[in-house]
Amino acid sequence: MLIRAYGHAQQMDEAWKIWRQMLADEKVLTEDIFMSMVDACLASSDMKSLLEVFQEVRSWLPGFPRATMAFSLAVKMAMQLQQLDLALELYEETTETVNLSVVTYNTLIDALVQSGALKRAMELFHDMTLRNVGPDLITFSILVKGFASAGDLETALMLLGQMRRLQIQPDCVLFNTILNGCAKRQMRALTEQVLAEMENAGVAPTNFTLSILIKLYGRCGDLKAAFGVVEEYPKRFNIRLNAQIYTCLMSTCIWSGDLPMAFEVYQTMLQDGCLADGKTFDTLLMGCLKHQDARRASQVVREASEIGVSVNPEMMESAMLMARKNGPPQTEKMARSKWSRELGQSCQIRSKK
Repeated sequence: MLIRAYGHAQQMDEAWKIWRQMLADEKVLTEDIFMSMVDACLASSDMKSLLEVFQEVRSWLPGFPRATMAFSLAVKMAMQLQQLDLALELYEETTETVNLSVVTYNTLIDALVQSGALKRAMELFHDMTLRNVGPDLITFSILVKGFASAGDLETALMLLGQMRRLQIQPDCVLFNTILNGCAKRQMRALTEQVLAEMENAGVAPTNFTLSILIKLYGRCGDLKAAFGVVEEYPKRFNIRLNAQIYTCLMSTCIWSGDLPMAFEVYQTMLQDGCLADGKTFDTLLMGCLKHQDARRASQVVREASEIGVSVNPEMMESAMLMARKNGPPQTEKMARSKWSRELGQSCQIRSKK
């Protein structure tokens, strides 16, 4: 059809002329004409024209089975063009005449959450339930993440309860989202309550779950509980600890004032066959600077260099200054010569990356 052809040729003025003529001549709009005009607007990335088309044919939409697909395509284009306001205007114009799918609702809700419009996202969520469009795991995951990230744990937990009542099984990602929100606010009792609910739901924790708990107990000053996490959960749930978990535990030890324990965790990590990464060495070096331990700082730089892992150059410079300030002159001279070589190697490694 010519309408579609003009749209693909980026000549929307011509497409509109034919559209007007066909409406006037045929009196009754057909679905094929409507879909051709929709396709023309999509090909031209013209969201405003597409909105106008839907507005003009609103009374015909209930008789067009493909109207739902056309709306979904319109929303997708609006998201690509970052025109959420036009997508919402289209929704308001057609919500009474087009049956939308859960996928389309999820797309709109996600865009609203990403823009920080949580209240409007919840309004859309209520709309879909009123229109008998059942929310799914993706719907709840989007909303829970949005509210938990915004610090509104009450709403996040309310949504968790609602999905359980609907017999929608939460996954590990959703539980971790709530756990992380609770932990950031140092709400230990609530975190442990959600963790228990997670286990009761038969959802196994992951390394990320353990990192959340370790950080929480570290912030609460309970180093014993942090170590209890890495001793208990791997056995119960057959979890192999990764470098991020060991590094997280090292950081907790450092900020609890126990640098030697952090290095014991590091040795345990190596014995477990887990390779250290740049984050591990940066964490240990930061601890050495915090506790003014030049000897251990030298060990960190040396071992990082031996396995070809780059260390933060600024931290290395700070460590050299620490050695100069705290060590005897001959020690500082040796350390400076040695660390200069290590610093050069570290920079070479980073430049290659």
